[in-house]
Amino acid sequence: MKLRIDQKQLADAARRAHRRLPNNPLQPVLGGLLLASDGDSVTLSGFDYETSTRATLPADILEPGVTLVSGRLLADVTAAMPAGPVDVVADDHEVTVTAPGTVFTLPTINRADYPELPEPPAAAGTVDGDLLAAAVGHAAQAAMPDKEATGNMEGFRGVHLAADGDTLTVSASDRYRIVQHTVPWQPDSDATGSLLIPAADFAATAKQLAGQQVRVSFTGPDSSVAALAGGTLTVTSRTVAAPFPDIASFFPDPAQAVGWMRVDATDLLDAVKRAGLVNGKEELPVRLSFDRDHVTVRGGAEGSTGASQVAADVTDLDGFTAGYRPGFLGSLLAPIEGLAQIWFTTPNKPVLIVPVDDDSYRAVCMPVRLK
Repeated sequence: MKLRIDQKQLADAARRAHRRLPNNPLQPVLGGLLLASDGDSVTLSGFDYETSTRATLPADILEPGVTLVSGRLLADVTAAMPAGPVDVVADDHEVTVTAPGTVFTLPTINRADYPELPEPPAAAGTVDGDLLAAAVGHAAQAAMPDKEATGNMEGFRGVHLAADGDTLTVSASDRYRIVQHTVPWQPDSDATGSLLIPAADFAATAKQLAGQQVRVSFTGPDSSVAALAGGTLTVTSRTVAAPFPDIASFFPDPAQAVGWMRVDATDLLDAVKRAGLVNGKEELPVRLSFDRDHVTVRGGAEGSTGASQVAADVTDLDGFTAGYRPGFLGSLLAPIEGLAQIWFTTPNKPVLIVPVDDDSYRAVCMPVRLK
């Protein structure tokens, strides 16, 4: 293989692909990046059996070919090269990367045992990468940790994405909280579908593709692979085998609420954080108690206490007190700008949290039974 390519493009692609490779792969071959050149482009690919990345870059191809080289070394070397054109020459034993005044030689990896890369399904539509990254990144915080999502809980370890007309719905839950965002998108004709990708992988992919339009490919009837693509980069992910839980019935009905509160989300979030400071290392609950024009947030453990009052519009909650894990409640308030409305039924039932002026987000938080 022999080609010439722009240093910045090669370094950026190698860095992006290397970030998704395992740090200590059980099989050394999975730490490699596959370079395949043909026609007028070169493709850098990485794969760990769960996630694959492909970056296709324009290049002057003098001799087509395929080689496998350490992803870490290639990323480090190309980042250190001077700006401008870079020559890459590979044979069965080594890869030489050359720029004026700089030469690096890297050993190749035997690609005989390199796994076959999955083919991405056909794209179903396009979404703004920044909106997708924000929604998925936030939802991933509410997914169940992998070590807990076993057996019939496996579906909780992913972030679910579903298309309905010109809207994508992004959902996640760990049974103690539910997050749901809606994001506009441009479907191809009447495309519908859904996918469930492990939360950390989905968040990392969406973050990689932020800042551009992203093509979404749902899983097919005989496939367990979904894909996101933007610019030169395509990322496939193996989906979670278990179905995503039916969470629709767990959103409280505001008509059944005994009362509600409207409050500045940032002010309440700050009060929750302050109260949580005196709760010690354990995730003890903070207590919310209400008066007509304010909510008091209290925390404390082992003799330490803290309380903050926040101005609020409170209806029918006099004497009402409930407890919530500060990390959970805070994470659900974080994406709201401006006023939040929170609906309450009883101190031991979940609350519904929504922005007052934005119908693209809603969340549910389970309370903690207070002693």
